[in-house]
Amino acid sequence: MLAAECAWIILRAEHTRIRELLALVDGMLKSGAWARPGPQAASLVELIERLQAFDEATHRPKGVVLLDILRGRAAEADQLLDELELERTHCDRLLTQAKVMLRLAESGAALDTETLEALLEEHHRLMHAQMEREETLLHSQTALLLTGDEWAAVVSSMSAAMETLKERDRGRPFS
Repeated sequence: MLAAECAWIILRAEHTRIRELLALVDGMLKSGAWARPGPQAASLVELIERLQAFDEATHRPKGVVLLDILRGRAAEADQLLDELELERTHCDRLLTQAKVMLRLAESGAALDTETLEALLEEHHRLMHAQMEREETLLHSQTALLLTGDEWAAVVSSMSAAMETLKERDRGRPFS
């Protein structure tokens, strides 16, 4: 099934980009520069927002049709999808909490560096585990349960999502 392999190549490539962004956040976190007064806290917020923007605008839209087609096919697949959704919601909350803490610190509030580090480390760990589960367990479930026609619909939806991104980005200055 060529369509299935194309879809997973795209999703794995996006996971690679997410891992790169996570590594940037982790590197800045480990540098400790963000904890000192000055623009470094804002730089960490910007990195977190880049990660969120890529995930929300680029990665997640490509999985919508795949997950919709898979849901309801098997109890094991549904349980996996529910777990992944809960984990993703938790990860979103962790990043929101971290950004709130950093923005408050930019405004002069005391920064609880241990809590912030714990939030971002938990997010990092959960995201890596989630991507691993998607690339193994979710991949296996989709291989078992989706037909060639369904994979064609998934790839078509991914193509449409990529075209939407291109249209949105057309005319924007490079950064």
